Amino acid sequence: MKKTNHLFTISEALDLITKDKRMTKGLTESVIKEKWAEMMGKTIAEHTTLLYVKDRILYLYFNSSVIKNEVNLSKHKVIEIVNETIGESTITDVIVK
Repeated sequence: MKKTNHLFTISEALDLITKDKRMTKGLTESVIKEKWAEMMGKTIAEHTTLLYVKDRILYLYFNSSVIKNEVNLSKHKVIEIVNETIGESTITDVIVK
């Protein structure tokens, strides 16, 4: 079997690496966690106890019932902000607990 040398740009190499669903999920989740305070504001970020992504659904846990209800009422806006920050339509729903 003959090996050929492939030349890739860094961008192409990263795209190939991140095409794996597990890798993409992890990267998406880490970007959301990193930018959560920037996206939602300091108050919401301080009361967020846990967030994770599973099957394109963003799960959010809060230690304040007021914040929990506020976020629950504005799920559509949260999805819009998160997807805009990520740069693609990754999150389809938000579950608030």
